[in-house]
Amino acid sequence: MNTLRIDPFPSAGTDEKKTCWIYGRAEREAFRLRQLLREKDEARLKVGYPGEFMPPHPMMHFRADLPVGVFPIVCVGKPDIPEIRMDAPGKFEFTLSVSDLDRDVPCFRCAAEVLWESSCDGVTWHRATRTWGGEVPPHREELARYTLIPEKLASGLYDLGREVFGRVYISHAPEARLFVGESIPEAENRDPSGLEQSLTMIRANADTLRSAVPLAFRYISLEQAENADVRVEAYYTPLTLRRPFSCGDAGLDAIWERSVYTLRLCTRYFMIDGVKRDRLPWAGDLAVSLLGMAASFGEAAPIRDTLAILGSAGIRRRHVNGITDYTLWYLICFDLYEKHFGDAEFLRQEYFRIVETAELLLKQRLGNGLLPLDGWVLIDWVEGDKNCALQVLFFMALRALADLAHRMKDDTRAAEWERLAGEIKMMLRRDFHDRETGLFRNSPGRNEFLRHQNFLAIGTIATPEESRRIGEQLLKDELPAVGTPYMKSFEILGLIRAGFKEQAIAEIRRFWGSMMKVGATTFFEAYGEGKTGKGLYDFYDRPFGLSLCHAWSSAPAFLLPMIFDPCQ
Repeated sequence: MNTLRIDPFPSAGTDEKKTCWIYGRAEREAFRLRQLLREKDEARLKVGYPGEFMPPHPMMHFRADLPVGVFPIVCVGKPDIPEIRMDAPGKFEFTLSVSDLDRDVPCFRCAAEVLWESSCDGVTWHRATRTWGGEVPPHREELARYTLIPEKLASGLYDLGREVFGRVYISHAPEARLFVGESIPEAENRDPSGLEQSLTMIRANADTLRSAVPLAFRYISLEQAENADVRVEAYYTPLTLRRPFSCGDAGLDAIWERSVYTLRLCTRYFMIDGVKRDRLPWAGDLAVSLLGMAASFGEAAPIRDTLAILGSAGIRRRHVNGITDYTLWYLICFDLYEKHFGDAEFLRQEYFRIVETAELLLKQRLGNGLLPLDGWVLIDWVEGDKNCALQVLFFMALRALADLAHRMKDDTRAAEWERLAGEIKMMLRRDFHDRETGLFRNSPGRNEFLRHQNFLAIGTIATPEESRRIGEQLLKDELPAVGTPYMKSFEILGLIRAGFKEQAIAEIRRFWGSMMKVGATTFFEAYGEGKTGKGLYDFYDRPFGLSLCHAWSSAPAFLLPMIFDPCQ
């Protein structure tokens, strides 16, 4: 087992964020997404990003009911108002605008402790977003940076010991050519068609070159750089590990540590999917990373911001991330976020969007009340009929909606969504359940089965006895295997819920432990068990297309504490 030389959990520091900044609803998050999309293009990442997302607005209206008094205010935008003076209590409204959305988005801080509303058109108003920060507006804050010195290997490669995300600096080698890789074969690659990131170098000063964009890598390879000094400025989100874990088993503890480090690297303003390729938030990935974040760092902000941007534009034109089941995961994740963090203010801010999403989703139902398989239904990267798996997720989303409505004391909608969930559950049990095998079919009348609907059924639509029987079937090799660590996570969660904890531990040890055996310091987007050598990193028909640090593969961060400390 390789030794990891970089502190995986740099301290968040002691700076307290005591200043409340006011933004238009989801405007700071939209500004950040715009920034990440621009950086994706600059890095020449080979990825698309489907879905509808609200763009940041250069002008924003704000209003609030204020008491009598004089309230100092600091504005980002014009006009630059120094104070608000109220000679009588009443409603105060003003407008801020910025000229450069690449640098700023309208926001302010004010001494008045009141509820602000925001509007981009002066007609439709929503709760404004309160964000805690310091003297610098939160949208201008940058990630923490740590200087790392890689070890030079006998082969000439430089090794940081584990995956990092940052910029490479090369001194005393003005003609140096840079190559990096998450793996040794990737760092040694010289074929331009195999490059997954831009390796352009620019001058940092008279004697030093630096990579033009941040890169995801472990290994560095140089050409024309015999006397070079190499350093790396690595970026980390300031997080404090609040819930360390150890079960006394060195192998499992190492899997947990790498899972949490994977999660940390994939926390960049939002919960993003991977540091090499997408660097953007997806609702499916969030289903795993949310649970890992709650079980380790316990930090709400990146989850909240991810939910805000994923729901920013609604689904009038397209599903969340353009994927039907990701709309369902968005709703499920919102409920999970509230269960773990109890953020009532954020729920009140976004509840209108949750209601709208539910209403649009329900309008898409077929005559039998189920969701259609039209458009992009991912579930997992496997072939097969995904009808039942989608409907189980639909049931889970309706239950999540009912729970969210109860939190909002919206009893009418809560009752309606509970009723609909009950109807879906009854239909699935009646039309999809096969009594002979104990499994849920892909579709009625067809004895074809995938794992996915079955492990999702455990603890949701299946009884405890049925869940136990499903678990027994999952432990056999008769059903097609899942296609990603993303869905492997929920398969193992199903085993835990069905009472197969020892078998769940064995699966974690086998699946994630196998990645460690091939050198993983963070966990892969996908893993073909038994693959070795150069072909290990083939993906998307590209030799190094596989992301070796992917948030949806970080599940042991919450699965292992769940097994060994069920109270977490």
